[in-house]
Amino acid sequence: MNLVYIHGNHATADSFNFIRSKLCGHNDILLEYDSGHGFYSNHARMLERLADLPDLFFVAHSLGGIHALHLAAELGEQVLGGVTMSTPYGGSEAAEMVACLLPFSQVLKDIRPRSAPILEGKRIALNVPWTNLVSTAGASPFMLAANDGVVTQDSMRHRDDIRLIDIACNHFEIVLNQEALAVIQSEIAQAKKRATTQASRDRSAVFLAQLLG
Repeated sequence: MNLVYIHGNHATADSFNFIRSKLCGHNDILLEYDSGHGFYSNHARMLERLADLPDLFFVAHSLGGIHALHLAAELGEQVLGGVTMSTPYGGSEAAEMVACLLPFSQVLKDIRPRSAPILEGKRIALNVPWTNLVSTAGASPFMLAANDGVVTQDSMRHRDDIRLIDIACNHFEIVLNQEALAVIQSEIAQAKKRATTQASRDRSAVFLAQLLG
């Protein structure tokens, strides 16, 4: 299985050092990006790197989860599933306001609720098991709605076609959280089981076709 890690805005793959230290026996793919380059430019580079790889499972944080969603939509049957953490599927209302003060910030343009990546993401229909871990602790005084210090809980809970699990930590602590790790481990185990079952069915189908051919 290929575990694809995608970090959040202004972070690096080092964000996942704790999680990776607990997940052994997989091929780790660390996708680095600079949000200043723009969502779609980064997306194209990520897609190129993953284009020919099978059995992909995404582990992503915050903005990285939006990238994972778009990649899963394009890569189709190559994807086994994913767990995102503190991902703002509904976009960031705070970004809408701050963008007025920082009109040249590319990432603020990309994560506003009416931005193209967010709106297109809402139209994506996931065909694999997908979980978003909702960080419920922490709070920013600049947001009236319940939030984790960066993202509102409503935005993290925006999709109704994925599994949502509350984790009592803030936006940044979640990548170090034992409960979050346990969910990721469980989802990977289930994805492996599904892949093994499907491979067995495929072999049986080929064998039967050969007998009947």
